[in-house]
Amino acid sequence: EKAREHSKKRLARTFRVSPEVVSRLSPNKNDNNVYDRTFLAGNYLKIGWPSVNIMSSSDYKCVALTDYDRFPEDIDGEGDAFSLASKRTTTFMSSGMTLVESSPGRDVKDVKWRRTSPHEAPPTTGILSLYNRGDRRRWYWPCPHCGEYFQPCGDVVAGFRDIADPVLASEAAYIQCPSCSGRIMPEQKRELNGRGVWLRDGESINADGSRYGDPRRSRIASFWMEGPAAAYQTLSQLVYKLLTAEQEYETTGSEETLRAVINTDWGLPYLPRASMEQRESELLEQRAEPVPSRSVPDGVNFLVATVDVQAGRHRRFVVQVTGYG
Repeated sequence: EKAREHSKKRLARTFRVSPEVVSRLSPNKNDNNVYDRTFLAGNYLKIGWPSVNIMSSSDYKCVALTDYDRFPEDIDGEGDAFSLASKRTTTFMSSGMTLVESSPGRDVKDVKWRRTSPHEAPPTTGILSLYNRGDRRRWYWPCPHCGEYFQPCGDVVAGFRDIADPVLASEAAYIQCPSCSGRIMPEQKRELNGRGVWLRDGESINADGSRYGDPRRSRIASFWMEGPAAAYQTLSQLVYKLLTAEQEYETTGSEETLRAVINTDWGLPYLPRASMEQRESELLEQRAEPVPSRSVPDGVNFLVATVDVQAGRHRRFVVQVTGYG
């Protein structure tokens, strides 16, 4: 059903308003239907739902998998869709290509994960797993104030957290350059996207546009751009959806709306809130510093000792001393 919808709403309209493309279609009615398009040059376009029947016993030069994270993780017990689809292009050797696009839709698998390179994505299945296998390109803007390049991602969106009303907060949101703290207003997005560049993992760029570093190499060219740089949604809309979804979570405890906003609007994998709380405690534990026994660390102004009585077979007092500064 989705294949039929895509064919009628997207492809049919494209052909209808593109005389050059229409002129290349086969004139035979039997060659063109909802699921199949045949061209005069012999090119053949097939539209279908991911299944073993579609992804076997056929050779295609180019295969496109859209909205990949909504695919089943295992296609009829035969494996993931990317592996099956890319196998269909092997006959064409180096000219074969498999394209995959999607917003993230799978939860983060390891809450203890720590990034080992600047562009690495969290461990998930689906599209971000493929992204990590590739050369990991991220989208960078040049700051209109200082000229330094930075990623227009959720970490640089500012100006809205201290405002209670979601509408007012969303209208106050802006992007803050991490280098000079300059404010970049939402209406500048189109201009900055026109000047943006893709950088591979390990690659850096100077303010004058010169690149340096040791870029990651892979047979897969992978790209990841987050919501703040997306063309079809304003920064105000992104922030409003996030704040209202967080309010719904605080009120109902339901994470479904918040998960959808994080995945489809902000372009990020979702980390369940219970896992976030666990991760915060682990981050606090990692900040522990060694202190010699019976000594007071620098900066401590006073000590508070608490004593707890433990009953049972091994009766004892448990004493904890906490320093405040």
